[in-house]
Amino acid sequence: MKSLKTPIALLGFALVQVLLLAEPLLSQELLKPISPKFTPDPLVYTGSAGGDLPLQGIAGKANGECQGLASRNPNHSLLVQKKFGFLSLRVTGDRNLSILVKGPDGNYCRSGRSPDLSGEWVAGKYQIWVGSGNGDRVNYKLTISETNQ
Repeated sequence: MKSLKTPIALLGFALVQVLLLAEPLLSQELLKPISPKFTPDPLVYTGSAGGDLPLQGIAGKANGECQGLASRNPNHSLLVQKKFGFLSLRVTGDRNLSILVKGPDGNYCRSGRSPDLSGEWVAGKYQIWVGSGNGDRVNYKLTISETNQ
């Protein structure tokens, strides 16, 4: 019986490690795929910003200023099915936030009280990070709209 306890304990330990490693991947929210004239407009999602990695390091070379800290994995993933002449992504919360979007046409970053990325968006998959100034967890609202918010 003693020899059976050791393999079970090791299996339990290994399972915990796998779950801890998978947690960031599980936390990424896959947003509803969108194409022009989507409904409802706006789409609104919520999340928790922050983490322990500098957003600038995640962004690499980005258009715009990337301040604050975020998680290693994106908060959201968005599939844009067709090109938009105008699309706006905005994050709001009770503190300054940063939004980083990596997409098929480059990396874009904005920081501030309610940062937004708006303009023409090409079709493709976009990864979205939301960071906070000091890495603390901050609840936020992500709004996606075809109108200027």
